[in-house]
Amino acid sequence: MTILNRHFVFLSFFMLLSLVSCNNQDAKDNEISAEKPLTKGELIQSIKYMEDSIIALQKNPKTASKIPSLTQLELINRLKRYYTNFPNDAYSADCLFKIHIKYSDLKAQKEAMAYGDTLISKFPNFKNRDFLLESMASSYDVVIEPRDTAKVRKYYNMLLKEKNLTLEKRQDIMVRLKHMELNFFEFIDFQSKQTTKRKK
Repeated sequence: MTILNRHFVFLSFFMLLSLVSCNNQDAKDNEISAEKPLTKGELIQSIKYMEDSIIALQKNPKTASKIPSLTQLELINRLKRYYTNFPNDAYSADCLFKIHIKYSDLKAQKEAMAYGDTLISKFPNFKNRDFLLESMASSYDVVIEPRDTAKVRKYYNMLLKEKNLTLEKRQDIMVRLKHMELNFFEFIDFQSKQTTKRKK
């Protein structure tokens, strides 16, 4: 073996050792960061990173309809992690609301309703409470089978107590409650016929 070849072998061996050493250090750093509890700021940043990634995918027509469920579930897990670590923090209310919406999007209605109920009970003054209550009521009215009229009444009646509800929305809800014997699609047909009669 020539001196040049020996030098090349030695240099290659040295580079390989350096690479292994760096990889081992990276692995150790990852282990430390995994064990170390994340701060509020770090958890919020991790949530926003996932949200931004999903928004970027949604903006692209080619990827908008192909966002994997695992991506949505990863966001849900990060939201849950924040709520678990800081259950009474104001941002936890936003996390619970987003979990409710994401589970609804994934058609996991049981989980969506459970987190919606948690939000209602733990944060009674949540800023989007009216939207949440309407989401809960309409889910029990339209999506969840068999239709649970008791739950529909419960959440619509809670919604009627909200001060910021518009008069039009309030009247719509009261009419809906008056005709609970009709399923949602029958009710839409009923409303359509009533509108036609008034126009004649």
